[in-house]
Amino acid sequence: MRCSPATATVARVPRSAKVPRIDRPAFRCAVCLGPVHVKIFQCPSCRHPVSFEHIACANCSTELAFDSSRIEMTRLASHQSCRNREIIGCNWCVEGADWYCGSCRLTRTIPNLGSTRNIMLWRLMEEAKRRLLYDLSRLKLPLASRTGAELAFDILSDEVGPIVTGHLSGLITLNLAEADDVERESRRVTFREPYRTLLGHFRHEIGHFYWDLLVDGTTFQAPFKLIFGDQAQDYQAAINSYYSRADRSYDRSGFISEYATSHPWEDWAETFAHFLHIVSTLDSLAGLPLALDERARQTLTDPYLESDFEALLALWMPLARSINELNRSLGMSDAYPFDISPAVKGKLHLVHMAISAFRAQQSLAA
Repeated sequence: MRCSPATATVARVPRSAKVPRIDRPAFRCAVCLGPVHVKIFQCPSCRHPVSFEHIACANCSTELAFDSSRIEMTRLASHQSCRNREIIGCNWCVEGADWYCGSCRLTRTIPNLGSTRNIMLWRLMEEAKRRLLYDLSRLKLPLASRTGAELAFDILSDEVGPIVTGHLSGLITLNLAEADDVERESRRVTFREPYRTLLGHFRHEIGHFYWDLLVDGTTFQAPFKLIFGDQAQDYQAAINSYYSRADRSYDRSGFISEYATSHPWEDWAETFAHFLHIVSTLDSLAGLPLALDERARQTLTDPYLESDFEALLALWMPLARSINELNRSLGMSDAYPFDISPAVKGKLHLVHMAISAFRAQQSLAA
């Protein structure tokens, strides 16, 4: 179950509680990833392609560390590793005299490390969070609200009681069980969802955080109400009504997912997550040896900062069909089991406009 940015009871630990392994407060701005956009990471020793998550080169065994300030994989020997590298395989290096990397410092509460299973699942959680933070930095979005509420994460185990995944005033709470593939698939089937991933959870909940920053109290609030609906309607009543529905059919032409129909806040969060899916996947496409026309190559120079929304969608639609066909050829389910209708396209466009407008304002202020 996912909750609203205003009414969910998400944290089971007080904000003031001492957090193990976290020695400094969260950053007020996004982790700096520098001005260079790298599509394919390479081993600094042998130039063999490596993935964003790798801690060592599969070709020459060089130990790797991701340098967030330069957006590149470097030799671990040249940097100070994050203290969580030994425990959960964090591959980011630290800056200055810090003990933890910019990603791990945002985790306010971690699960009980007395369980091997908890450590394994926490590793997957942090891996997905690093991918999220990469997205946010590429979009040039800050990690604090206009009121100064800093983004932080509580990763909690339901061993001690029910944990509700949600967002409240800059704190994102995630149920550790969502990192368990079997448990997550069981919940996906129970909730009749076509798609449920760990990274998807992170991208959805961060959407609630950015509604406060990009929409609430801005010139986008009126367009939001027109396109998404009135967010002033009782959230808890809307969520209760959603989960008590006997008929699970919904207007697929108006919403990206069934859950998006529950409340305008959830519609925004679902749409925001899909926008991240789109630009991140297009960024990966940019590193592939494909024959593309000039306009497509221009868009793929940096999909995160592309100003032309139509250009993004023009690339995304055939790509989504293609990756679905590739999955089917391997006997797998569709990677992107969604249809972008004209109404959903309009919602995605509003997300794009809100992000672009915020970025422009920040640029002028600088």
